[in-house]
Amino acid sequence: MNCLLVVERFRRSPMQASQRCKRRNLLALLICSVVSAVGCSDGETRFSTHKVSGTILRKGAGVANATVIFHPCVMERGFPKPRAITRADGSFEITTYEASDGAPVGEYQISIEQWVRTKPEEIPVNRLPLSLGQSSSSGLKAIVAASENRLAPFVLK
Repeated sequence: MNCLLVVERFRRSPMQASQRCKRRNLLALLICSVVSAVGCSDGETRFSTHKVSGTILRKGAGVANATVIFHPCVMERGFPKPRAITRADGSFEITTYEASDGAPVGEYQISIEQWVRTKPEEIPVNRLPLSLGQSSSSGLKAIVAASENRLAPFVLK
């Protein structure tokens, strides 16, 4: 008789079985959602890059420590914004994924900013005209071809 009590205790009513089934389905749905969100790809989509180098000049001298950003004219999902920091002589090499690897083929509008602080406790100030900091108003453009690209110097006013 004791065995019957034990079996009876673990027997589920039809309502309990239904709830258990619903929970199992919900758990399976949750697991599928997580797997779908994470994806099965082997990482980010990388576009082929090609070497791009150039120089930023202002008043006849190189612009040091300026941030140069290439904004693609045609936005494609996952398309990167290649960038560079200029050296003391104003020269730069564009980076997309790894140092100086270049940029994907395409047409770009360019923005340039030079954030500097005179004292460590001060807030940095952009020393270049604000219009250069916006790709839409800088007037600077570049085309990257499927080869090594040496751009003509960008002469800032």
